Amino acid sequence: MQGSRRILFPVLLIAALVAGCSHGSSSAPPPPNTAPVSLTVTDAPPTNLSIEAFQALFTAAVLKPNNQSLTVSPMPVEITRLQTTSAFLSTTNVAPGTYSTIEISLANPDLTFKNDTGATITAAGVTCLTGTVCEIKPAAAGTVTLNLVPPLVIVANNPTGLQLDINPNNLISSTLAIDFTATSAYSIAQLPLPGRPPGQLDELDDLMGTVANKDATNNKFTLQTTLGNFTASVDGTTQFQGFTSCPATDFTCVTNGQVVKADLRLQPAGTFLAKTVEFEDAAADDELEGVITTVDSATQFKMVVLNQLRAVAGVNVGNPITVTLQAGATFPVDTDGLTVGVTVPAGLKVAFEGATDTSQLIPGQEVEIRVRTLAVGPPITVATNRVRLRFSRFTATVSGAPAGSNFNVGSLPSVFTSAGITLIQVQTSAQTVFEGVTDVTGIADGQVVSLDGLLFKAPPNTILVADKVRKRS
Repeated sequence: MQGSRRILFPVLLIAALVAGCSHGSSSAPPPPNTAPVSLTVTDAPPTNLSIEAFQALFTAAVLKPNNQSLTVSPMPVEITRLQTTSAFLSTTNVAPGTYSTIEISLANPDLTFKNDTGATITAAGVTCLTGTVCEIKPAAAGTVTLNLVPPLVIVANNPTGLQLDINPNNLISSTLAIDFTATSAYSIAQLPLPGRPPGQLDELDDLMGTVANKDATNNKFTLQTTLGNFTASVDGTTQFQGFTSCPATDFTCVTNGQVVKADLRLQPAGTFLAKTVEFEDAAADDELEGVITTVDSATQFKMVVLNQLRAVAGVNVGNPITVTLQAGATFPVDTDGLTVGVTVPAGLKVAFEGATDTSQLIPGQEVEIRVRTLAVGPPITVATNRVRLRFSRFTATVSGAPAGSNFNVGSLPSVFTSAGITLIQVQTSAQTVFEGVTDVTGIADGQVVSLDGLLFKAPPNTILVADKVRKRS
């Protein structure tokens, strides 16, 4: 396929005590003579595919010799949302020792792509017509053994970690077959990575869930998500956003049953500290988050599901769905802490929120829809009365030198180019987080960058208001 949907795949696995499928540390001390170990996963994205969703089951990670497991239970991970953030898998404790290899096991891939080749594709028993979005489930499972260079030396009570880098160019073949045993698709490095703040291993961004078990005495709460339950602490650095019905801007505004979005900092001991907690809704309902693939009419568009607030019967991550707007549908913008009028141009936000139809929607935007009616088909069709603009994530190539705080990117994923979008202006600000470079002055023509931020239709341009810019090596 022409174009690419470049993917960052950071998946985080930290060793500390938890129970069941919950995330975060137990209040009990770790077993004596053990040490926390974390495992993150990232990737170098494919250049020959327009991937809209790619989910795989992370079944095992075992340190050798002595067969020290880093997994609690198999965990499905959706890859494409993680171009600029991380996902957490599970928690264990590891015995001290010197480990020379790690075995990684993956299975059950689920791949959704847009066929912009101009020809029909047949893969994994599915015939995909040109111009359409198709989901396939290739039969694949495998274990790869990677050398740890230098060997990983684990000392009791001394947290450490590893980052696994997956390169889909060597994982997904031109026929869309997947080989999880391809050694060339992986590399591994020790954590923490350079540039992380002291006392922080990684960050998990944009976790959407329901508040439970609020503990005002100990400043903790549980975030219940479809990825598991995360127990997080708050402190004086935590930012509380969007709690307009609460006069305070602190933990008193957070109550059980609320829907919030949180950015969590993973601490070395396996605990989570909330960086931000943003109010979404007073109570949970059926919400689907995904990437728009086509805008079909003034009242209809298609998207691929990337996340759910809670399980929706008949809908899974990776499913293409058709969305129809109900009369009076609203179009809020989730600025996620970006300042309107300073970082986010007020005119762009007003234009999106003032929409009454699909006129402000474009392929490549990530949105969250509230489900009002659902027919599981196939095809899956949903009627909605709310389309909330979320941060979009994609990887592209810098086109030309930056001008002030802005720069352009081209070589876009085909979900953009098939809609006639060949160049996107990236607007950065003092709120933009840069990784791999200090600021926009470190960005140069021809470099590959992973981006996330608010994507707006702004004729004659398409504009990304950047929350994060990650320079790829």
